[in-house]
Amino acid sequence: MYAKSFIARNAYGHLMSALTAQHDPNSEYRCHLCNSALVFHRKTTHSKPWFEHADTGLSEHGREHCPYVNVALTEAATVNALRTFVPKALPLVQKAHWYCRGCGHAYYGEKYCLTCQCGAHSQITVTGLSRKQLTRTIS
Repeated sequence: MYAKSFIARNAYGHLMSALTAQHDPNSEYRCHLCNSALVFHRKTTHSKPWFEHADTGLSEHGREHCPYVNVALTEAATVNALRTFVPKALPLVQKAHWYCRGCGHAYYGEKYCLTCQCGAHSQITVTGLSRKQLTRTIS
C-alpha cells in the first residue's frame, strides 16, 4: 500500500485534484512527480476521494524515488501511533526551502527536486539561522 495522493495529472497532462476527478472517474491519471499510473478511489462516507499508485503501472523511477511510494517507515509509524489517540489524524506535510546539490536547483515544497526527480541530493536551506539553530529546527 502506498501513500494517498490528492493531486494527479489527467490524460491531457493537466494537474487536477481528486475532488475534481470525481466528475470523470474513468479517466487515466498519472503521478505529478514520477509519471506512474494512478488508481482513482471514489469518495465514501468515511473518506475523501484520492489517488494511489498501482503496482502494475509503477515506473522504475517511481519505485526508486517517488515519495508517495517510498514512505519513510518512521513517518508511517508516527501516523499510526497518533491514530490510536486521534483516529482522524492526518500526516503533516513538511514544506521547506530546499537546495539540490545534484543539479543546483533551489525550490520550495516537499523534499523532491522536479529537475533531478528525486530528493536524495536535496538539503534544507534557511537564511538567517545559524547552523545550531538550523539543527534544532530540523530535529
